Amino acid sequence: MIFTSGPTISANPNPRVPLAAVVEFETDAVSRAVVEVSCGGRAWWARTDGIPRTRHRVALVGMRPGETCTARVAAEDAGGNRIEAPAPLAFAAPPLPDEFPPFEVTICAPEKREPGVMLFNIRHSPASEHLPDFGVVVAVDREGEVVWYYRIDEAVGDVRRLANGNILYVADGRVCEIDLLGDTVAEWYAEGRWKDRIPPAGATPVATGMFHHAVIELPSGNIAVCSMEIRDIEGFPLSEEEPHGDTETACVVGDVIVEFARDGSVVQEYRLLDMLDPRRVCYGSRAAYWVRRGYPGTCDWSHTNGLACDGEGIVASVRHQDCLIRIDRESGALDWILGTPANWRPPWSDRLLRPADGLEWPFHQHDCSLTPAGTVMCFDNGNHRVTPPDAKPDDAGCYSRAVEFAIDRETRTVREVWSRGPEHDRTYSTFQSGAYRLPRTGNTFIDYGGVCTVDGVPSGQVYAGHCKARLIEVMPGSPGETVFEMIVNDRSEESPVAWSSFRAEHFPDFGTG
Repeated sequence: MIFTSGPTISANPNPRVPLAAVVEFETDAVSRAVVEVSCGGRAWWARTDGIPRTRHRVALVGMRPGETCTARVAAEDAGGNRIEAPAPLAFAAPPLPDEFPPFEVTICAPEKREPGVMLFNIRHSPASEHLPDFGVVVAVDREGEVVWYYRIDEAVGDVRRLANGNILYVADGRVCEIDLLGDTVAEWYAEGRWKDRIPPAGATPVATGMFHHAVIELPSGNIAVCSMEIRDIEGFPLSEEEPHGDTETACVVGDVIVEFARDGSVVQEYRLLDMLDPRRVCYGSRAAYWVRRGYPGTCDWSHTNGLACDGEGIVASVRHQDCLIRIDRESGALDWILGTPANWRPPWSDRLLRPADGLEWPFHQHDCSLTPAGTVMCFDNGNHRVTPPDAKPDDAGCYSRAVEFAIDRETRTVREVWSRGPEHDRTYSTFQSGAYRLPRTGNTFIDYGGVCTVDGVPSGQVYAGHCKARLIEVMPGSPGETVFEMIVNDRSEESPVAWSSFRAEHFPDFGTG
C-alpha cells in the first residue's frame, strides 16, 4: 500500500470554524486514516469514522488560537499493514478575532474538572439587540482555553451533541445539524415561521408553526423541539397581578412540543394549551416576547424553554407557568407537574407532585435535564419567587440556583436532593441559563447565562442596563468546590455590549489532549 496523493494539511475551507484544519490523502488500497495531533505539549488522535476507503478527509479540531500544531499521518489496511507520511504536517491556528466576546477565566483546576469540552453559545442579550447580529458557539477545554468556535451571526438557542458526534442547534425557526468543520449535515425549518420568506436552500420543511428555545435528539433518532400555536382564549385574566379579576378574550401563544423524523414528517405533537390550564397565569404569562418576534397582540402564556427525555416521557420546563412537567410520550397524557401549587385548579391540581419537607419550588426556571442517577435537574432562575396575586419583591433580593430533584412516580412525591443557591452563591441570572450534571466526575456545570444589572444593582430588566454571563463548574457536595469560572463581560466604560448564554452542553469525545 502506498500514498497516491498527499498527505496535505490546509485550513478549514468553512470560515465559520477557523480553529480547524483538514488533512487529506489517498491510498492505492482501501485503508483507515490514523492521525495523531500534537499542540503545545498536548497530543490526541483525530476523530475518524473508521470506514475503510481510498480517499480520506480528516477534520482536525481542538487547537487553541495562535498555536502551531503538527499532525503525524498514517494509513492502515485490513491486514494491519501500515504506511506513514515521511514527516509531520504543520498548521498554525489563527488568533481569536477582535470582535470575539470578551471573556476571562478566573478559576481553573483542570485535574478536578470533567474530561472533554464544554460547549455553549454566546449572543447579544436583549439590551444589545440593536447591534448587528452576532452569535457564536464556543468549546472550552479542561484548562479553560477556547479550542473551537462556530460563528453564526444570529442568536442561537439550544446546542446539543448528537449520538453521531455532530452538533444540533436551534435558531429562529430552524433546526440545524453541523459537523465539527461547521458544514451543514441536515437542516429543517418550521413552515409557519418561513411562510413569507424563502426557506434555506436544501432544508427540509416541517409542518409546524415555529422552532424556538429547546431541541433534543430522542432515542429513536427523531428530534423533539419547541414549537408554538396561537389561540383566542376566552376568560383569560386581564392582569397578571389579579389572576381572579376581570377577564378578556386574549390572543394566547401556547407551546407545542413537536417530534419529527429526519425526513421532516411530524410523528407526535403535545399541545400545552390542551394539557395545562389555559387560564392560569403567573408573572410573565402576558409578556410581549412573541410580539417582539412578529406576532402582534399576543400573550406569552407558557414560554417552554427546556426539554429532556427519560425514554418513555418528555420533561419540559414551562417558565411562565413556574413548573416542570412530564408528558407520557405514547399516550400524550400529562404525568406530573413539579411546581408551586398556587392557583392550580382541578383536574390539573391532581397532577401536582407533593413536596417533601424543606423543598423550595423553582420559579421561571430553564434547562431541565436528567442526571445519570435518574434525578431531574434544572436552573432555577428565581424571578419573583411568588405567584400572583402576591406582590413581586425587588429584583435586588432575587437569586438563582442550580437544583436537583428526586421524583417518586409511585407515591407522586418530590424531594430536593442537591442545590447550589444563595447560601453558597447569590448570583441572580434573570433569563436563559442552565445546570448540567457531568457523568464522570459528578461535577455540575452551571451557566448563569443572563446576569443583568441596572446601575450595578441586580435586575430583571433585560432590555435595559447591562448583561453578562458567568459559567462555573462545581464539585459534588455542599457547597462543592468551584473548579472553573469564566466571565463573559464587556467592561468598556462607554456603551458596553450586553452578552448572554443560553445553556451549556458537555462534549466528552471532542478530540482534545
